[in-house]
Amino acid sequence: MATRTPGILSGKKILVVDDELDLREIISEDLELLGAEVFNAENGRSAFDLAKLVHPDLILSDVRMPGGDGIELLSRIKDLPQNPSPYVFLITGFADMSPEEATSLGAQGMLAKPFNLKQLRELVSLTLIRKPVEGT
Repeated sequence: MATRTPGILSGKKILVVDDELDLREIISEDLELLGAEVFNAENGRSAFDLAKLVHPDLILSDVRMPGGDGIELLSRIKDLPQNPSPYVFLITGFADMSPEEATSLGAQGMLAKPFNLKQLRELVSLTLIRKPVEGT
C-alpha cells in the first residue's frame, strides 16, 4: 500500500459556507485533495456555531444565504475567543458589494462567482502558507 504524501494544506482547517450544496461539495473536495480538513455549513448561523467548535484557520463564505448571511457571520467571527481569528473570504455572485467594502468590514478579500478552482486554491494556499500551490 502506497503512503500518501501530506498535501500542501495539511493541518489546516477550512470552513466552507454556502447555501448551494453542489458548490460546497466542489470546493470542499478540492481543498481536501490539498490536505485540508474541511467543514461545511449551509448558512451563517450554523457556520458560527461550527466555528466555535472547530476553530478554522480560514472561512470561505457566500454573502447571500437564508438563515444568516456572510456579512453577519463576518461580524460575529470577531467575537470568537480564537486567537488568531480565522481569515475570512466572502464569495458573491452579485455586484452589490465591492472587494473594498468586503475588506472594510474585516474580510481578507472577496471572490466573484463564477470563479475557477485554481484561483481559489492559490488564494487559500497563499493566505494559509504564504506560497502558491505547485502545478497550478
